[in-house]
Amino acid sequence: MSGLPRRYGRTVTSSYATVVVQAVGTVVMTPVLVKGLGRTGYGVWALALSLVLYLQLLEFGFARTVIRAVAAAEGVGDRDGVRRAITTSVVVLAVPGTLALLAGLTLAAIFPALFDLDPVLAGQAQVICAMIAVALAVSLPSDTFGGTLMAFQRFDLLNCTLVAVTVLEAIGWFVVLRLGGGLVAVGAVTVVIGLAGQLARFLFARRLVGHVSLTREWFDRTLIRRFASVSVWFFLRDLADILVHRVDVLVVGLVVGVPEAGIYAVAQKLSLLAERSIAPATVTFFPESALLAATDDRERLRSTVLTGTRIALGLAGPICLTLGLLARPAIDVWVGGSFAAAAPVVVLLAGATAVKALTRTGLLALQGMGHVRFPALVLAGEAVLNLALSIGLGRTMGLQGVALGTFLAAVTAELVITLPVMCHKLGIPLRAFVASVGRAHLPALAVAGPLGALLRPQVQGIVAVLLAASAIGGTYLVIFSFTGLDAEERRRVRRVLNRRRPEASSTAG
Repeated sequence: MSGLPRRYGRTVTSSYATVVVQAVGTVVMTPVLVKGLGRTGYGVWALALSLVLYLQLLEFGFARTVIRAVAAAEGVGDRDGVRRAITTSVVVLAVPGTLALLAGLTLAAIFPALFDLDPVLAGQAQVICAMIAVALAVSLPSDTFGGTLMAFQRFDLLNCTLVAVTVLEAIGWFVVLRLGGGLVAVGAVTVVIGLAGQLARFLFARRLVGHVSLTREWFDRTLIRRFASVSVWFFLRDLADILVHRVDVLVVGLVVGVPEAGIYAVAQKLSLLAERSIAPATVTFFPESALLAATDDRERLRSTVLTGTRIALGLAGPICLTLGLLARPAIDVWVGGSFAAAAPVVVLLAGATAVKALTRTGLLALQGMGHVRFPALVLAGEAVLNLALSIGLGRTMGLQGVALGTFLAAVTAELVITLPVMCHKLGIPLRAFVASVGRAHLPALAVAGPLGALLRPQVQGIVAVLLAASAIGGTYLVIFSFTGLDAEERRRVRRVLNRRRPEASSTAG
């Protein structure tokens, strides 16, 4: 397709492969860990790992700032600028790494008292927390090298290390548990393999850059202020993103009830299928936009945003539509009829995901261009509005009210505020943007939607759910393949097909 980033096919393939491997690893190894560590031991393990999510916020958005800086420097051929950005990042991120170490060690000291652990697990829990804290102290500055791979758009190399870590962790856990090891041994294996992954990313980055030396010569003090002025907005965005995606279950538990929070959590997991399908196909538009902005190629930047938007909606559209139409039978098959109240929640959350897909690529492009404050403020506003609406509507409507609050907040933030401002900043006429999206997706929606509505009453059982989902999603994608491709893209597809016909004929013969 026109307007695609460099190595796009390789990036998408390796990213989806990573998602699949990590998902399979989670499904396969979770029962192994539960059985090997025991329910309480696994609970300690899960709580300790949650440290990673929150302590990683201590990098204050600096790592993403460096991705943009490295991509921009590489875009104009400034290899010395690349080296200065890398070295400065490692040195600066050593500070939050130290903070993460201190915070982790503090938590390790009070962990047993916080969760009222018995003496047998108390010491193990403290050791686990301490090991994770040490690993974070190393990983936060080392994340610079993974960011460098992203900036060079070598997501294939980054994903190679992530897959290797996932597979080696699974093997390590299995061997340790079979040999009678416990919580500490599992933690040690995890930390060692994780740090080995960081080392691999460093070696890959050094090979790409040509020479990486973490010496005073390449440390540029003047970059700190420039990076910090941008990273604070990335940090605000990351914080708001956590609130948007994680606060709803807590609101349900406080406003509606704890049992209902479990129902909402099930619906949320199902609706996340669409979100997870989009990320691997769009993540590379951030460094690509930084490169195009550095070379002032505005025309290609606009083309990239339009193409990326069609891709994001081409992935989210069929999944969100299928979830919306088959939410009830899918819930019944997955967790049983007692969770039927989750179905309308799935519909509303899938709708919110589809709305966000409309602006996802454009917001990544703005961040790559250096316009970080606007996306951060909008997401922060969405988080506040989401919380207020979810509490208010949850009190009167229950589960559906909380989900409706999330949907209305997304519509307000993305369609009313983000879309017109985004188009203005990118130099894309709003009418042209909407027309491009409409031509690509409305015909597919107009056919696949009624088809799903006709099939839904007859859907019962897992086989029927899978067949109906395939029919709805497949119909959407077939129509989109015609309406969602421009003339040049259709010519490319025809050329590919014409090249393959002789090969197919000779093979048949």
